[in-house]
Amino acid sequence: MKSVVSVLMLMLLSLPSVAREVANIADIKRETRIVADVLESALRQELRREVRVTQVEAEYLARQGVLVSVTLNTPWLKIDEQGEPHFEFHGNISIPEIPAMVNNILQDLSINIAPYEPEALEELRELREAQRELRTDAREERSKLRDERRNLIRADDDDKESIERRIEKIEQQLALIDQEYEQLSQDIEDQYQRLKEHPVAPAAPQPASPEPQPPVDVKAVLAQAMCDYGATLKSLRADEYLTLAVRKGKQSEYSAYRMEHVEACNRGNLSLERFVDLGYHYEG
Repeated sequence: MKSVVSVLMLMLLSLPSVAREVANIADIKRETRIVADVLESALRQELRREVRVTQVEAEYLARQGVLVSVTLNTPWLKIDEQGEPHFEFHGNISIPEIPAMVNNILQDLSINIAPYEPEALEELRELREAQRELRTDAREERSKLRDERRNLIRADDDDKESIERRIEKIEQQLALIDQEYEQLSQDIEDQYQRLKEHPVAPAAPQPASPEPQPPVDVKAVLAQAMCDYGATLKSLRADEYLTLAVRKGKQSEYSAYRMEHVEACNRGNLSLERFVDLGYHYEG
């Protein structure tokens, strides 16, 4: 009996092991790198007055989605109301810390923010901003359309013709907005393709703005970035997640968004507030 068991064990051990692999892992890795690079550039630009974005990393977790880790820190450089730069240091600085400190200052001065031309990333941000404005216009027009359709139901026969003309005009405007939105989506897709194919030198320094600006809502900026740039991960399934880990000091905050909600937010079918509500948020 023992000999039979031994033979069976040897047969099992001799069978070749088959590792399960992700079919489209190359595409996912490429999209993940682009998301990390574009997010790093966009967040450093939008949050530079509030916090210092020291690092953005992204990694794929099989059958789960993509984890984007954003490390924030107190900025070394602050711009006052007159547009003058001031360096602020907190606590004692030891000699081993100086190289990292200098590197961080250079980052805050936007001397080296991304491996792409700044003009290319700026064009991408402008396209996304135009897309957001179109989504706002579309929501306003659809609200008008709902109101007019309700009015049509309650209207007298004498008023119905004028209401129908207004409805037709709104529908034509919505069609134009949808057409422009589709063109912007194609332009954004083309810009992503150019970013894939042509990584280039670091960005040049950006001058400080002389005008004081209101404080930035860091959490809102991060959520908007997930909405705007997360849809780049086209190889992920709708039921996988885009998870954002924001690390500041010893604290970490996580937000996990289903890719179907990321895509819906990107398309304007979900408001940013609703998108955030549908995510899972917790501290680590």
